[in-house]
Amino acid sequence: MLERARIEKTTDLKIWKQILFFVIGLFGLTIISLLIQIIVQLAARRAIVSDYDYQTFMGSTTFDMIVNGSAYLIIAVIFLILMKDDTNEFFKSFKDWKPYVAAAIGFSAILTFNLFYNLILNATGAVISDNANESSLNSIVSDFPFLSLLIFALIGPIVEEFTYRVGLFSLLKRVHISLAYVVTIIVFTFIHFDFQSNNMVNELLNIPFYMFAAATFCFLYHRFGLASSISAHVTNNLLSIGTAIIASFK
Repeated sequence: MLERARIEKTTDLKIWKQILFFVIGLFGLTIISLLIQIIVQLAARRAIVSDYDYQTFMGSTTFDMIVNGSAYLIIAVIFLILMKDDTNEFFKSFKDWKPYVAAAIGFSAILTFNLFYNLILNATGAVISDNANESSLNSIVSDFPFLSLLIFALIGPIVEEFTYRVGLFSLLKRVHISLAYVVTIIVFTFIHFDFQSNNMVNELLNIPFYMFAAATFCFLYHRFGLASSISAHVTNNLLSIGTAIIASFK
């Protein structure tokens, strides 16, 4: 059995860096995505003569992949620049075997929770499907499987771990550890929530999936370090993206 960690393993950066990781990851991703959308729209408007072809492109998964993929890559580069002087701090938890074992246990806990939650929903007659966030992602994955693995299963989870664990969680832990858990779980859950969805019941029913995953990632980061939360998050996304890729080939 894995021995419980006695010492907190969170990454201790200067407070201004913790703030930057969170603010850039949360708001920067949105701002950069909007800027890329504008640039691509202008370029497409000049390159595509037909209004029908233009509208088709703007509503395509190609457009979505260009915008989302470019935004994640840019944020990842910014984060690499930010962590340049703290390499030892960031990678200290990657040198031990315990974080990876903890990540495997955490990932198994997420799968177990999802299984039992789905059983409860089925028993109550509730009909649930992927929320708007997952549905949109699955459309991109079916058209760009290998790029999706790189962007959404690898880069995306790493960016989110730096944003919500290294940034938000570590920042709020300075005030109180309970505050760090509660706020980070809530924020992480609702960044995946579509407030403009036409099926709000489905969005609400998907909340427990994200909340449990968020709580697991926070615990892994808090007790075992960045290597553990990143490993569990990447594995979780790899399973999700991999399943979507396999389904798209059927």
